[in-house]
Amino acid sequence: MSLGTVNVVLKFAIDLEGMAASFYETATTITQSQELKSLFEALLLQGQSRIQTLIQLRRLIPSPVIKEAVSSIESSRYRPVTECPPGCPDSQLIKIATNVETKIQGFYETARDQLGFIEEVPDVFNHLAGDHSLNRKKLQTES
Repeated sequence: MSLGTVNVVLKFAIDLEGMAASFYETATTITQSQELKSLFEALLLQGQSRIQTLIQLRRLIPSPVIKEAVSSIESSRYRPVTECPPGCPDSQLIKIATNVETKIQGFYETARDQLGFIEEVPDVFNHLAGDHSLNRKKLQTES
């Protein structure tokens, strides 16, 4: 699916954060490692906070701007695979989580460039991309 307006891009960002939060919620119930469970719980809370940040950002953008067309972003490039069956080993959970963080970071970097004409967006998207980069590094220390 192509993301062709400011509103659709922001909605997709909210959906991505929701997917990540849902994955981390499930991952906390699968892992047997208390350390990894704590990390997943922290990432879940961060994701929920980012959803609120994005909702607030969307409210700040004036109605005519929110409807503006942008160069299309292909959502399939950034939609992570988050399925992991019960009993999934920690190594697989970490691999999935790392992929989630990488894809979402990439989305924010691409979307930042597409929505750079909106005053608030570049700073917010830079911050969110940075959060995902840090999360990926934390996950890599767990593997």
